[in-house]
Amino acid sequence: MLCWEVREVRLADKKAIITGAGGAFGREIALTFAREGADVVLADVNLEAARDVAREVEAVGRAVLPLEVDVANEAQVERMRDAALERFGRIDILINNAGVARSAPIQEITMAMWSHTLGVNLTGTFLCTRAVIDHMIGNQYGKIVNLSSICGQTGRMVGVDYASTKAGIIGFTRTVALQVAKYGINVNAVAPGPIQTPIFEKTFPPEVVERLKATIPFKRMGFPKDIANLILFLSSDEAEWITGETIAINGGAFMG
Repeated sequence: MLCWEVREVRLADKKAIITGAGGAFGREIALTFAREGADVVLADVNLEAARDVAREVEAVGRAVLPLEVDVANEAQVERMRDAALERFGRIDILINNAGVARSAPIQEITMAMWSHTLGVNLTGTFLCTRAVIDHMIGNQYGKIVNLSSICGQTGRMVGVDYASTKAGIIGFTRTVALQVAKYGINVNAVAPGPIQTPIFEKTFPPEVVERLKATIPFKRMGFPKDIANLILFLSSDEAEWITGETIAINGGAFMG
């Protein structure tokens, strides 16, 4: 007699919006969510990248809606919300993953660079959260996860614009969490350390990567899957009593 174990998925029939879905983090989050039973809206400023991920999600067997969205654009964010509701009827989960980064000393950061980084990383998180919050309040349910960074906790030698936005996301997360907890909505953030992605490998030479590894007790870089697994937990009902937290995921590089 054969016995089959049926695994209960964590996000059965949940509907999620993932911003920055065409990048390494977004792709891994989308596929992890799909395998756990969620249907997903994939928002990215690069529509072709979102469509590429959408094809992978469809292969898993879940419904998907790829959209071209600049999260710093209020009208585009509101259209994203409306399209998600039209397609799926509700929004259970929002992952504010879209972001930009650069490494430059403060003297080289122009007002245009500063405004662009704040617009995507911090204003984008605000606009996307504001767009869905009343819907989640009406449903008395919601999970929001924001992407911060180890740089927002410790600072960094360069990239003051990036570090400032990631620190701002920590304060944003706590404040929104306090406001909406009574409605059954969890708002948390994750703060990754160095993660091995194609962009990271292209940006930093091998010697810099080795120096970074030396600062990590586990002596390895993180992978997008590490981040996706934590976000999956925070988006599930297993984390229903966690809110307002910024959870470090950095191999022990920062334990503050």
